[in-house]
Amino acid sequence: MRMTVELFALQSRRVRSVIEYVGTHLDEDIPLTHLADLACLSPSQLERLYRSKVGETPLVTLRRLRLSRALEQIRNGQGALQDIGLAAGYGSAAAFCHAFVRRFGFAPSQVGAHSPRGRPLPPLSLEYLPERPVWQMNYRGQAREQHTGAAPLVGNLAVAGVAHWRNWLALDRDCPLGGGLERRVAVQHFVPALGLSQQVAQVDRVVHPAGLYAVWHTLAFPRAASLPGVVEEVRARFGCVWRQEARVLLREITVSGYTAPQERRFALYLPVVALKRRS
Repeated sequence: MRMTVELFALQSRRVRSVIEYVGTHLDEDIPLTHLADLACLSPSQLERLYRSKVGETPLVTLRRLRLSRALEQIRNGQGALQDIGLAAGYGSAAAFCHAFVRRFGFAPSQVGAHSPRGRPLPPLSLEYLPERPVWQMNYRGQAREQHTGAAPLVGNLAVAGVAHWRNWLALDRDCPLGGGLERRVAVQHFVPALGLSQQVAQVDRVVHPAGLYAVWHTLAFPRAASLPGVVEEVRARFGCVWRQEARVLLREITVSGYTAPQERRFALYLPVVALKRRS
């Protein structure tokens, strides 16, 4: 079947709905048939589509996320090994230990001797973004559905044969990180123009102005409650203040877009200006 923008968007929504559900329901029994119903596909169709986008099956994702959570629980002393193993979906200590060793290379009882494998987040930094042409789409609607605003954008790039791009989001100027998923937002999805000279259907080609940004990396979507502390640190460390009239930018480091919520990494670009020094 020839890939179209509409088919790409439909497949993306189906896979994202499944991986979001899996990542937020780790304590539940999740049969493949339930996930297939969620995606409006048969179990075999879902497995094929999900594997093509994510690189593993939905149930492998579920087991992997449960084991990663178990690792953190053991590391933080959040319960007995047997209870943690049961919560991860294993009926016996032996089964849990076997799966744990296969996943991490060491036994649950050896967690204390092994440092975390995850890459540390980069420190807060300043970055100058030059003037750059971008492909951009505007979205107005519920925050819950804002990712749908990017479908024609990334879909046309995918249909055009572009294999890699960085998907950016210019957040709502009035409420960049606050509010719930039901709130109304006005955001902009954009990607660098990638040297493509042709027009892309339903997508605007515009030029973003240059600017100085404080870059804050986070694991999972950045929390609004943390923003005031970041603003204060930027002022103290770099002598810069937040330009609240400009849009805050967000880039997901996990470029594929098919990543469980707890595994996503983001870079928030806070527009700043240097304070004038007194002579």
